[in-house]
Amino acid sequence: MSAILKLDDVSVALRRGKARAMPILDHLSLEVSAGKMLALVGESGSGKTIATLATMRLLPRGAKITGRIMLGETDLLTLDEPAMRRVRGRDIGMIFQNPLSALNPTTRIGAQINEAYRTHTGHSDRAARARTLELLGEVGIPDPAARFDDYPHQFSGGMRQRVMIAMALACSPKLLIADEPTTGLDPLVAKQILALLTRLRRTHNMGVLFITHDLSVVEEYADDVHVLYAGRTVEAGTAADFFAAPRHPYSQALLGAIPRLGQARLLSIPGTLPDPEQRPSGCRFAPRCAWAEPACAESYPAPQSLGGTTAACRLIAHIPPFVASTNVAAGQGRQSHAAGTLLEVENLTVRYARTNTSLISSLFGTAPKFTALDNVSFTLGKGECLGIVGESGSGKSTLGRAILQMVGYDGRIILDGEDFTALRGAALRRLRMSVQVVFQDPRESLNPRLRIGDSVAEPLKFMGKSSAARRQAAAGLLERVGLSARLLDVYPHTISGGQAQRVAIARALAAEPRMIVLDEPTSSLDVSTQAMLLNLLKDLAKERGLSYILISHDLAAVSYMADRIAVLNGGKCLEIGPSVALLANPSHDYTKKLVDASPQLRPSTGSLQISQSIQSRQAS
Repeated sequence: MSAILKLDDVSVALRRGKARAMPILDHLSLEVSAGKMLALVGESGSGKTIATLATMRLLPRGAKITGRIMLGETDLLTLDEPAMRRVRGRDIGMIFQNPLSALNPTTRIGAQINEAYRTHTGHSDRAARARTLELLGEVGIPDPAARFDDYPHQFSGGMRQRVMIAMALACSPKLLIADEPTTGLDPLVAKQILALLTRLRRTHNMGVLFITHDLSVVEEYADDVHVLYAGRTVEAGTAADFFAAPRHPYSQALLGAIPRLGQARLLSIPGTLPDPEQRPSGCRFAPRCAWAEPACAESYPAPQSLGGTTAACRLIAHIPPFVASTNVAAGQGRQSHAAGTLLEVENLTVRYARTNTSLISSLFGTAPKFTALDNVSFTLGKGECLGIVGESGSGKSTLGRAILQMVGYDGRIILDGEDFTALRGAALRRLRMSVQVVFQDPRESLNPRLRIGDSVAEPLKFMGKSSAARRQAAAGLLERVGLSARLLDVYPHTISGGQAQRVAIARALAAEPRMIVLDEPTSSLDVSTQAMLLNLLKDLAKERGLSYILISHDLAAVSYMADRIAVLNGGKCLEIGPSVALLANPSHDYTKKLVDASPQLRPSTGSLQISQSIQSRQAS
């Protein structure tokens, strides 16, 4: 199989301010073959995106790249900028993680695809329009001629991603780079996008470099796997060999962090990735590795082949090999909720006025309304977690906003015997304090102008606590969520996404709530950080008797956290029941489609056994 892309001993160094250039990527070598998908995986900060930006020659000015980046017979590092601009879009297409930020919001989608095609081919407007309509149809946009003149905001997230794919494929590139193309998408749309990429690469014999932190997706769709940690390769091989026998401790730890149906505890990798300026001289994973020995710190290990993959670990012959296992028995780890009912939702209905109506109909209240929730009813026990699942537009977030009293609604929401609709003034404010929220993007929910300590302690102002008492309480809350009290005086932009989400959890806990609404709290986090947060939330539920409403499109995370699951579609609750039983034997056809679209919910390929062996090693 011919190599479309070959990175040969590529290293990248970037400048931080006026300091000397820091090595970010070290001695990376990989190949992407025609018609094949290579998955580049690892935690955030491992160097995945830097590798793709180096390939596209889009690194910031002052970056130093050594080695060779071969696209066919051409070394991209030898091209001047005009020549490289001709390569981008023509020979290499790229799909970005967030299509809404990658597409021009002021330009119609047809014109954006036309521009890319005309720029590289020189064809006429008429030919470009015909090619654009062909591409839109190929990626599954219904009625391409009618959607040609629509703007990006008129498409759903999944449809915008399809538009991005069409633009990337406009000139039939040899190589497609997909950077987290399904992160944030619901499982049905993600499955469609991945199936589309699989079909197109085979049809066009195109190589795909797929960037992701989700190994369950890699297992389902990739041909080859390359694992990065702190800028270095730790393991590489075919996907079949890798998932049959992952050898490096880091690879095993990543697999153990993936939620599986009925799993009682996730593997949380201790510590964090080293800062580029403080990387160990030996094995970079050694400080977090349960198997590390003193010799691991001396020098970076030479790659060794064993079990079908090549791993950079001197101990792979001594680490227990992969052992296939079945899922944990149904019901394991589930709690009893005999303590009573905390929340009752009765016939909850939410209607929104449509935005594309005339001014007169809007002013006089005659505008037609869209029903976002339609007579939804359920209960939530004290100490229980209820998962709310469904595709985008199903009403999940609207349900959360109604419970938080952020939107108007019909029906009743009763918290611990008190009806929200019957309360006013101070009584309503007191009850609202009992329900807190953790949002999907913690950076948008934290005030960038407030120090972290002030953000965490803000709810305590309403309890009349002094400044000193608030600071002491904030320090204790940060330590409870696994953060140092040293973060009290820093600003949100200085910490990682996983740390920011833990700050958001600490802030929610400050109000001493009885219930927390979790709105997609882990969708933008890598699997190891997700595992840490999910374990933390479970522990807090046991300690404080907290109840959760977990809104998510990630059925794997929901299966791990939730005692029961409610399935929404079109604003209606299709079915509700115990988590493991509902996902193992769904009764509604829509639920069956959701489960089928979630590769994490298929029988475990051994991650539970790996998790148990590493955890027992850590304990010893």
